[in-house]
Amino acid sequence: MARGTRLDEQEFIEFIARLIAGPPGRRAAPAAAVPRRGAPAAPRTLLGIGDDAAILRWPQGADLLLTTDFLTDGVHFRRSWMPGFLLGRKSLAVNISDIAAMGGVPRACVLSIGLPRDTGAAYAREVARGIADQARRHAVTIVGGDTCAAERLFVNVALLGSVPPGRAVRRGGARPGDGLYVTGALGAAGAGLAVLESDRARRAGGARRRSSRGGPARLPIQARKAVQAHRDPEPRALVGRLLGESGVARAMIDLSDGLVQDLPRLCAASGVGAIVEAAAVPVAPAAVGAVGPARARVLAISGGEDYELLFAARAADAPAIGRLARVSGLPIARIGQVLPRRHGVGLLTTAGRYVPFARLPRGFVHFRTRG
Repeated sequence: MARGTRLDEQEFIEFIARLIAGPPGRRAAPAAAVPRRGAPAAPRTLLGIGDDAAILRWPQGADLLLTTDFLTDGVHFRRSWMPGFLLGRKSLAVNISDIAAMGGVPRACVLSIGLPRDTGAAYAREVARGIADQARRHAVTIVGGDTCAAERLFVNVALLGSVPPGRAVRRGGARPGDGLYVTGALGAAGAGLAVLESDRARRAGGARRRSSRGGPARLPIQARKAVQAHRDPEPRALVGRLLGESGVARAMIDLSDGLVQDLPRLCAASGVGAIVEAAAVPVAPAAVGAVGPARARVLAISGGEDYELLFAARAADAPAIGRLARVSGLPIARIGQVLPRRHGVGLLTTAGRYVPFARLPRGFVHFRTRG
């Protein structure tokens, strides 16, 4: 790509192609710690970037998974506080999280990038580098896409994954009596967004100096970790794959919009109700350090973009879940129970009060009407 600051579409496409190919003789890194035992063979790329469509030879013995997500400036992030490299990583991570929630393995993707005319070439290159870095970490092949000028910066990824026939984990398999479990800890991403928003407000009032890396300057370590959780989430590819492969997860969803919105979606698909114990919900230490314990607990329930996995499992599978946690190196906590539909979806607060989820604060909502 030219060294100047102006973008040229063909040069940018060629730059992405070179990133994917890597240095001569270099092999793609395997998916991070994702076991291949029992998995269908990966598709073979017959033709990638450079034609009107990619050609993949899909192996027999696999069900195809397909997902897509947009990240748009001013809606999902702000370019002023999102480094290009992390934007690229996140744009693929959120799609990998969807495949993980189905118990599958991410395989190949196409990406579309809309770039405002004032976007510098250096920032665009960093976005591409971030996407390529995430793709290498999870053995995802980038096989094509599109670029265009846009009023707002956006990145859209469409990701293909695979799962053994009939083994995809859907949202609709939960049954009364199942336990509800969540991976990792919640609230860090929401706390990170709160830190970024508060820093923006302070800078607007002239009370804070912006750092040279596009984010808040001189933050305490826990606040920095929370900001990192928001800008650079880690998709739970390994544990999602293990939960699907083992048959432990009867229903599963990734927590992109927060527990308060995503659990009702799982329950609606399964035709069940649920109760969550607030005291059992694991709260991320970074959230506590960034916004305090009370606010952190609220964000663990109502915040979004943690991209942890929420799943339902039989009571008899509790020992197997413990083993999966040890194998994956990721904590898995039981936070509640699936109930008959007539009970609705509710929260048992730490004070012992029952609150329907419909009355709890909601996290991010697309197309929310401004009052």
